[in-house]
Amino acid sequence: MEDIRTIDLDIYDFKLMINALNEFRNKKIAENIDTEIIDKLIKKILDAPLKKKFRGNYTFER
Repeated sequence: MEDIRTIDLDIYDFKLMINALNEFRNKKIAENIDTEIIDKLIKKILDAPLKKKFRGNYTFER
């Protein structure tokens, strides 16, 4: 079974990671190297679900 890792990123870290992967992809394209695995990783990161944080006290009534 493969290990699955989860990280929390704010919007700045998220954009930095996507930008870095895209630059890496462009470099590999210039070197005529297949970028399929990088493309899949970028898609996986872009499609990752958002985890919303709730602040404050919430009460739920029945």
